[in-house]
Amino acid sequence: TKMAMTHQNYLIAIRDALDASLNLRFLPSEEVERQSHPEIEFSDSKKLVLKKILVSRNEQENCLIESSINSCRVSFSIKKNEVEFLLTHMLQRFFALRADRFKIMRRKPLDPEKYDFSFLITEDHLQKYKKEELINFILNFIQGIDKEISEMKLTIINQCRISASYFTNSIANNNL
Repeated sequence: TKMAMTHQNYLIAIRDALDASLNLRFLPSEEVERQSHPEIEFSDSKKLVLKKILVSRNEQENCLIESSINSCRVSFSIKKNEVEFLLTHMLQRFFALRADRFKIMRRKPLDPEKYDFSFLITEDHLQKYKKEELINFILNFIQGIDKEISEMKLTIINQCRISASYFTNSIANNNL
C-alpha cells in the first residue's frame, strides 16, 4: 500500500537524497581533451552514472534525482488538475526565460510530460556555492512554487465566484 507523505516529510526526504547525491568530483571528458561535461546529461559511460532516486509524495508529486561522478540532475513534478496544469505551465515558461539567472536551472525539464522543473548541478557549482545553499535553494524553490500555485488558484476561484455572482444577479434582475 502506498502512503502519502506529508509535505514536510517529502522535503526532508528530498534534502537527505540531495545531500547524499551531491558528492561530486571533477572528471575530465574521456572523449574530448581538456574539457569537462556533465556526465548525467551525456551518459557516455554507464559506470559513471549512479542509480536514480525517486522521492514521491503521492502519484502526481515526485522528485527524480539522477547523479553521476561530476553532475546531478534534479527534476520534480507538482500536483495537477486542469487549473494547476495551466498555472504550472505559465510558471514553467516564466522561469525558462530566466533560467540563466538561476545558474542551475535547466531551460527544459528532463521529460516535459512527467516533470515540470529541472535543475542541473555540476562540480563547478559546488566550488562556487556551498552544498547546503544549493539544497536549500531547491527546497525553497519547490515550496515557493507550491505556494505560488495555491495562491494563484485561490485568486482564480475568487474571481470566478465574483463573476458568477455578478452573472446570477444580472439574470435575476433581467439586466442581460
